[in-house]
Amino acid sequence: MPFPTLLLRARLLLPKILICNLLIMLTSNVFASPLRIAVASNFTAPMQTLAPIFERETGEKLQLSFGSSGKFYAQIHNGAPYDVFLSADQAKPDKLIKAGLAQKSSKVIYAKGILVLWSATKKHIKPVKGTLEQAQKITIANPKLAPYGLAAKETLSKLGLWSTLQNKLVQGENIGQTYQFAYSQNAELGFVALSQVLAGPVKGHYWQVPNNDHSPIKQAAVLLTHSQHKTQAQKFLNFLVRKDIQKRIKNFGYDSGQ
Repeated sequence: MPFPTLLLRARLLLPKILICNLLIMLTSNVFASPLRIAVASNFTAPMQTLAPIFERETGEKLQLSFGSSGKFYAQIHNGAPYDVFLSADQAKPDKLIKAGLAQKSSKVIYAKGILVLWSATKKHIKPVKGTLEQAQKITIANPKLAPYGLAAKETLSKLGLWSTLQNKLVQGENIGQTYQFAYSQNAELGFVALSQVLAGPVKGHYWQVPNNDHSPIKQAAVLLTHSQHKTQAQKFLNFLVRKDIQKRIKNFGYDSGQ
């Protein structure tokens, strides 16, 4: 083949080769980037244990963010680039599904939360009503943002104390901050997640709130519609509800979601 013809073909092929290489690089970058997981604060300890297991089994990398379910809900509405949302309730994932921001078929109940009234220092929590009335400061998560906060409000209402204890309540933005208030003794008592007490450095004493004193804390997870990692995200959701993983979650102070 004459050299001029070879040169012409090379010039014609070069842009195509460059485009193919660029597409390969872009595709590789998409799959190489970590799965971004928004995790409700109460599930911090379990997630920090489960994430390395998932990464070892699949080779995927997880980027974890912890905070209040209400805050994540607002961020997702504003376009925050998470792939999966682990909420502390069902309501927010359901609203995201209704808004077209999460996939209905992906929704799973990965855990059921257990609410406790906890003190880092007190030796006795019972009688519960009297202990609450005598306390100077009681911390709960913001009922408008955090499902555990709403459950605490419902519990106090059932005890007939919601109105009378208003001046004693110290609200945390999320259940993580609420636990810190009680742990640091900025409040004598705190309505927190059992999982936090079991994972924390100070066991203290707690009273487990009866399930019928508040709405069930069913914690749902969903795959977000704008995720560019849908296959990997669904793999992670399937991992969460696997029998052996559910047993691990129960060991952290939750009821099984399945």
